[in-house]
Amino acid sequence: MAERLASGEARNIAGPLKIPQAYETIRGMSQTLYRRDLAELHNTYYSGYARNAAPSVILMLHAAGVRSGVVCDLGCGGGQLTGHLLKAGFKAVGLDVSPSMIRIARRQYPDARFIRGSIDRVALPNCAAAIAVGEVVNYLGSRGRMQQAFRNVFRSLRPGGVFLFDVKEPARHAHAPAQLHVRSGPRWALFAQIKENPRRNELVRTISSFRQQGLSYRRQNEVHRLSVYKAGDVARWLRSIGFHVRIYKGYGKFVLSGGRKVLLARKPRA
Repeated sequence: MAERLASGEARNIAGPLKIPQAYETIRGMSQTLYRRDLAELHNTYYSGYARNAAPSVILMLHAAGVRSGVVCDLGCGGGQLTGHLLKAGFKAVGLDVSPSMIRIARRQYPDARFIRGSIDRVALPNCAAAIAVGEVVNYLGSRGRMQQAFRNVFRSLRPGGVFLFDVKEPARHAHAPAQLHVRSGPRWALFAQIKENPRRNELVRTISSFRQQGLSYRRQNEVHRLSVYKAGDVARWLRSIGFHVRIYKGYGKFVLSGGRKVLLARKPRA
């Protein structure tokens, strides 16, 4: 799912858009992830994470001995990383739960194969590597689903294959303050309220997007619930399945911030 709105910068909003002085979580928001407007905004303005990580991701694959074959881009979003994999000579297969994201990816990268579905439920193709950039596994929402996804990836990998992904860890402080990130541009604005509860291993992003339609703005609301765990715990679950695991601070020179770690899990050759 590429960069999952992990950050934003405050900007003034010009034009006829009026925003309430108090922004609060809206009850009854849709649980559908990345519907049309948010998918389009994410693809256009929030895909830098995947693009910036891509060169280092490919170098890490090469260093792990993966230089050809099928690579699954899990949580592919608009396909930015998928496109880099194609250019590097891999056979890229993208996967995402959002129908809108899949439509965008197919439009932008017609030479790749794209599948709609979740990592823990879809039958993945046999592959040399699987990649999940941008807190994708955190979006699975529970330890059980995360472990099921790991087993699914393990089955799909050829012997010696690599699973490379990043995770968001819990905040260091038990009472992390809520944050409000605001971004805007011509004919659009986005508000993301972020609340984290480390004791429950949960991070919630309440997102409202606004896109101009004529003289008014269309508003869409979503709630994204992430399960956050320490990288060491995630590594332990991977090892229990059979992976050999190493933890990194980033994708090579692309160092991650905000309590995120990269895990490289290899399926044994024997």
